[in-house]
Amino acid sequence: MASLAAQGQRSGKYRHVFGDAAKPEKQFQDVKNPLTSGEARYVSANNKFVAVSKNSGGGPVYILNIDSPGRLGANIPVLSVQKGKAWDHDFHPFIPNMIATASDDCSLAVTSFPMEGLKENITKADVMLNGHMKKVVLTSFNPSANSILASASFDKTVKVWNIESQECIMTFNQNKDNIYSMEWNIDGSQLATTGKDKQLRIFDPRIPDEAASVESFQGTKSSKVFWIPNLGWIGAVGFSKTARRQLRFWDLKDLSKPIYKNDIDQVSSVLMPYYDNDNGLLYMSGKGDGAVSYSEIINDSKKWYPLSQYRATEPQKGGGWMAKRSCNVFRCEVNRFFKLTKSTIIPISFIVPRKSGADVFQEDIFPDTFAGKPALSADEWLSGENKDPVTISMDPEKKEDGDDSQQTTFVKKKTYQELEDENKELRARVAELEAQLNIGGGDGGDGDGDAQPADNNDGGNDDYNAAAAEEDDADGGD
Repeated sequence: MASLAAQGQRSGKYRHVFGDAAKPEKQFQDVKNPLTSGEARYVSANNKFVAVSKNSGGGPVYILNIDSPGRLGANIPVLSVQKGKAWDHDFHPFIPNMIATASDDCSLAVTSFPMEGLKENITKADVMLNGHMKKVVLTSFNPSANSILASASFDKTVKVWNIESQECIMTFNQNKDNIYSMEWNIDGSQLATTGKDKQLRIFDPRIPDEAASVESFQGTKSSKVFWIPNLGWIGAVGFSKTARRQLRFWDLKDLSKPIYKNDIDQVSSVLMPYYDNDNGLLYMSGKGDGAVSYSEIINDSKKWYPLSQYRATEPQKGGGWMAKRSCNVFRCEVNRFFKLTKSTIIPISFIVPRKSGADVFQEDIFPDTFAGKPALSADEWLSGENKDPVTISMDPEKKEDGDDSQQTTFVKKKTYQELEDENKELRARVAELEAQLNIGGGDGGDGDGDAQPADNNDGGNDDYNAAAAEEDDADGGD
């Protein structure tokens, strides 16, 4: 049976959700000089790791094991595979120990690292992607198709890449100004962007010419888009002309005008939205304030139901959300947010209070969730196929042994230039071998024991014929 959230109905079960910050010993402390500027969230997370960029040259990125909090130390290893700052990063959705980084040097890098975490600095990427003309500020993997990566740049373009073949398979250039946000929909068939040109754009990267565009917000400050898949809607947060923070929803069947719009408050910090499609909850964290608010989105006349806020005195610079399949179901933890401050990453668990939650799996608040397995190959997606992401039960008794996401492996295909170079080497080697065989045949004819008698006979016959000719000449002279 579909959950009430999936049907767009309000259940009331999340009215008492609360945020619980980890104690200091369970936090990641002494994070040196994290990068906290730009349009990204600054923190990425999956089911095993959390990543944050360091604000220095070489694009260093801290990659920390979620289960190993504590003080980072002065000489903690980092991933540093590019020349400029790493403005954004995203973990591969199907390979936990692989991450994409977007850099100030106009490049994208995709890099694997040990499954147990970094033990030493990593300075070489598996794949380097070049094509943007200005710094790359956003990057995101397709949630359903394997090896498909999107990027957005200050050159006002969005590019989509096949990381297996290291090819740019699409460039979308309809944005008229800098891009503020970029998000895939749930099955990876469409991308949405918002930008400084005050437009919300939606397009299928395989047919980018058929993009839809509507006005997002009248204010010029940063806006962020998010999808509401269970209702067939799309939403965004931004600012009005008078700098009030706003929330809007559009029905994907008719984008001509918003079906909901509301002024939230007058606070100046940019909101970062995260929509939990499993439970129908919208979380919004403000860059520079200490609150994370959460609300329900319902398909009725009201549509938006604010629930509560997690508040703290120390403001957050940004933050990222852990893959839901790693939540602690016996704490009734429905989400976990990694809050980044000036020197600390603080895990904040969002919990639904249940008396029996510690003993009995609460099926109603833990529907099947993203499994970390690809639904499509890159080639299948490129051919036009669409599939919803593969899901997995949150019930510990139904989970399979081991981490299923480890079954996906990355296979790098050779580029055209690499194949051309290899072909040249092979042709040169063939020519070399042919030359050796020709030389060897001539030598072998002189020195081969079987062939030698025939050569001697030929020589003997020549001598005999010459002697006979001389005798004939002599007789003729007499």
